[in-house]
Amino acid sequence: MSEPRGLFIAGTDTDAGKTIAAAAIIVGLRARGVACGYLKPVGTEAVDVDGRPVNPDALFVKEMAGLDEPAWELNPYCLQAPLAPLAAARAEGVEVPYEDVVCNTVTFCRAREFTIVEGAGGVLAPLAQGRLMLDLMAAVGLPVLVVGRAGLGTINHTLLTIRAVRSAGLRVTGFCFSGGENDDASAHSNPALVAEFSGAPYLGTLPRLPELTAQALRDAALEALDLNGMIG
Repeated sequence: MSEPRGLFIAGTDTDAGKTIAAAAIIVGLRARGVACGYLKPVGTEAVDVDGRPVNPDALFVKEMAGLDEPAWELNPYCLQAPLAPLAAARAEGVEVPYEDVVCNTVTFCRAREFTIVEGAGGVLAPLAQGRLMLDLMAAVGLPVLVVGRAGLGTINHTLLTIRAVRSAGLRVTGFCFSGGENDDASAHSNPALVAEFSGAPYLGTLPRLPELTAQALRDAALEALDLNGMIG
């Protein structure tokens, strides 16, 4: 059986912009003829969709990219509380079935040409008993795209995330920023400094979009991101 192809998107923190980046990359790649899919293996902050708990990130990406799969298939395991997965699971008195999550993720990716897999929180977010999000990333084995904020403070967070990912033996395809602001002076020097100290390729910055539509995400991805560098 073939090895899965795709990218595991790792945010430098919660709300670093990785979901918007994921949606933009998918619509950009699909516009270039790449049959790119999406999976969020574990989520929290569930909403009810046809009687199943689904993370809002998966719903957003499904809508923006026009994906055919039902929402619950794009986010097969979701917990209620807006917490790290392990904390949310403990609040519900359940366990995250880590081995099942790994198996489902690999199987899902193998069935598609290319898959964007989105984590929950940062790479050291507690996922299951004795497991971090980074453990899932290592078990799946996809190259990693690190997504961070564009402005002040992102150098530290991005370098720490890249270092953590590499410590698990994973390849960092590169890094990109999401939600760039023109009035943040640090945004102009941040990419070069992160690239200098990490050796990871800078693959672009998504601007802050006044309206989140599929067309706006497509245009932003094609104009601002190095999609070729992402698919290798």
